[in-house]
Amino acid sequence: MEIKPKHVYTVKLGELAEIPGSPYAYWAPKTLRELFQKYPPLDRDVAGQKEAPKIADVKQGLATADDSRFTRFWWEVDADNIATSREETYHKKWVPFVKGGKPFYQDIQLVVNWMNNGEEIKNYRNSSNKLLSRPQNENFYFRKGLSWSAIFSSPRIDMHVMPPGGIFTQNHFALFTNNESLSYVLLSVMNSELIAFLTYILDPLEHTRIQSTIAKLPIVLLINQNKILAILVQEAYSLLREHDTGNESSTQFIMPWLLQVWRGFSQKWKPVTNHPLARDFEWSEFESAKELRGEGKKWKNKEASIIAVANECVEREFKLRKRLDEIQNAIDDEVYRIYGISEEDRRLIEEEISAAAVETEEENQYEVMPAEEHIKRMLSYFGLEVMKEDEDGIVPLSDMFLGTRKEPGMATRVIIKLIDEFGENNLDRIESELTKVLKMSIEDWFAKEFFEFHTTLYRLRPVIWLISSEKFKRGKGRTKPAFSCFIYWHKLDEDTMPKVRQLYLKPVFEASRMEVENIKAKLSKVEGREKREVETELESALTKYEELKALDEAFEKLLKPQHEIRVTSKSEWVKEKVKEITQDGYKPERDYGVRVNIEPLKWAGVMAKTADRVKG
Repeated sequence: MEIKPKHVYTVKLGELAEIPGSPYAYWAPKTLRELFQKYPPLDRDVAGQKEAPKIADVKQGLATADDSRFTRFWWEVDADNIATSREETYHKKWVPFVKGGKPFYQDIQLVVNWMNNGEEIKNYRNSSNKLLSRPQNENFYFRKGLSWSAIFSSPRIDMHVMPPGGIFTQNHFALFTNNESLSYVLLSVMNSELIAFLTYILDPLEHTRIQSTIAKLPIVLLINQNKILAILVQEAYSLLREHDTGNESSTQFIMPWLLQVWRGFSQKWKPVTNHPLARDFEWSEFESAKELRGEGKKWKNKEASIIAVANECVEREFKLRKRLDEIQNAIDDEVYRIYGISEEDRRLIEEEISAAAVETEEENQYEVMPAEEHIKRMLSYFGLEVMKEDEDGIVPLSDMFLGTRKEPGMATRVIIKLIDEFGENNLDRIESELTKVLKMSIEDWFAKEFFEFHTTLYRLRPVIWLISSEKFKRGKGRTKPAFSCFIYWHKLDEDTMPKVRQLYLKPVFEASRMEVENIKAKLSKVEGREKREVETELESALTKYEELKALDEAFEKLLKPQHEIRVTSKSEWVKEKVKEITQDGYKPERDYGVRVNIEPLKWAGVMAKTADRVKG
């Protein structure tokens, strides 16, 4: 990124040397260049200033050389198999893998295979026996620190807390101190407007956030004694982490925001994910946090209105974003003060940072979620609960009979949860409100939009899969596929697909066949206008039958040994494992992750079209 000056500057070449590396930052005022001479660098060792006091260690982390092979999202694995120490890796395979670039707080959504202290990654070589992976700075793994991304979407560094128990990556650097209070203050300083500008000075052309650039940033001595910055950053961190308890895909998830508002806050609430990084969760005592949690408010004593509760969620998030802006402004003010920045220099910095934000088309980190999204997330949550509760993790979209037993479909089960939550007396009004917001019935939403919504929410690694005849659908008469059912990733095994075919698809297929036969028999007995009507009825029934027949044949193909699947992936490991789980007929292996296991179902055509988005 290049700062575009609007004036003419006169600078001696020797003055450029005031900045480490002598970058061509001719537009930077002398008062700002002198900061690099006045204060020591963040990491003297990386900055090459051995005589300076030691403030922090700035480090680059693990390069796996094949993330598709060695990493997963945390929801793809069993939480009990996630380690947070070197010792635990000798009996647990996965370790939190730190990526991301949000300020103050970042949910750690990835895990990396570090079984036996990284044995497989450390021995990952090519056919020439050349080591491909790069496990750097291992002695800093599992330590608490601060982290940021080398890839930026805003002018600020957007540094966040890196909780203890994880491993950081080569493109998401980390810094470490031996003083926790210093770490919090540094987090404030590093996310300030002034520091963002100083990174421009260090690298005017590229504005990199790599290890060497960040290590050279000047830090005021005794900064750890600044209680204002420490409190501000702890408040921002707490607000963001507590807010994340309403995000279904977060390690800190408790329940959707809408249900948190509806049920009324309780100090007893704790994350339900069983993720080790959520076990230390505690509600903070900041007054802003108490207000945003709505302590003392009880919606259950009022007439149930889904839309009203969703609007309250939106209002609370507006307040959250406003408070975060106030905290950021207060941090900027205090950092300017302790660095002794003049009003003139501050105006220059603010002007340049504002221009850089426009140049990078900075996205709003704190975009407020609309009420409609809150309602969909509530339904999504109930759908997930349905899948978890089902014994075999197979749930049809609509009610159906399995032999003499009626099995309720997804929509029916979700409606039961709505009754349990809001009361049967409120059901008609709630269903009416949901239909108004969704612009369709609950069953239609689960049939048409839920899988797409869920796949996006789970970052193209869904844990609920939609088995469907959608890809074999013909004609425009019917709005829904002839067959749809959901399966749950964490209950997927070798028997799942045969059961879907035999117990769920077969009855629907046979019923369709009988319907065709009955209409044919009826057709032979009618004439004239009635005959034309029956012919239309037969055409529709035949179309449905052919769709179901094609799906059944696709299942037969999936369950037979395969040697022809061609996988589009940069990872040879993905291709190899897809071949492995299909060579004797589809036999899933959940240890390989969603990406590998979903590919044969995409290839066979037994999944809804949204599944085609799962790539990598």
